Amino acid sequence: MTSRPLLAVAVALALAGCAGRAAKEPTAARTDDVEKMSETERNRVLSHGYAQLYDAANGLRWLDEFLLVKFESDATQKAITDLAHYATELKKQLEDLAQKYPSLSLQDDGLPLLERNKRQMQARDRAKTLAPLVGAKGADFERTLLLTQSGALNQLRFLAQAIADAEKSSPRREFGLGVQKRLDGIYVEVVKLLDRRFFRRPADTPMGAAGKE
Repeated sequence: MTSRPLLAVAVALALAGCAGRAAKEPTAARTDDVEKMSETERNRVLSHGYAQLYDAANGLRWLDEFLLVKFESDATQKAITDLAHYATELKKQLEDLAQKYPSLSLQDDGLPLLERNKRQMQARDRAKTLAPLVGAKGADFERTLLLTQSGALNQLRFLAQAIADAEKSSPRREFGLGVQKRLDGIYVEVVKLLDRRFFRRPADTPMGAAGKE
């Protein structure tokens, strides 16, 4: 696995802090706050949310590269394949969306410099752990990869919900809800797999749709 795909995946999987912040920004903490925004302000905030979702999809699509590693579990390999394929699909959908709506910019995620620097440091640290030849191996590698996937997915599904909640455009709202639904489904499967393979008992945490747990 080349260093570029590995770092791209690590950036996406280190999203917890960034996506957590992003999930709050598009809704400005409360729906009624969004309603007070001007159209320009709302579009700017939404644009940042879409850009953060795009950055994640752009990194997670490289998960396919991990298939060069021999997995102990076919179920883990399938989970990684499903997420990589959906990330590739989502990246293209977001690019099409940005072409259709000029107010959206996928290049500006709105994150301040220190947040960007933190994200890069988290990514490099995660890349060391995930590197197949020098990092964790076997079951340890699979557990770490699934745990980081579940964390990123949990943040991203709430980001998708936050974007949908802030949207005034019906087609874009439906798009956001569709993304949330797909991420909800993948997240549930990853958490079930973690429980089955590594925790030996079902988690007590509900795993319903984002915002409905």
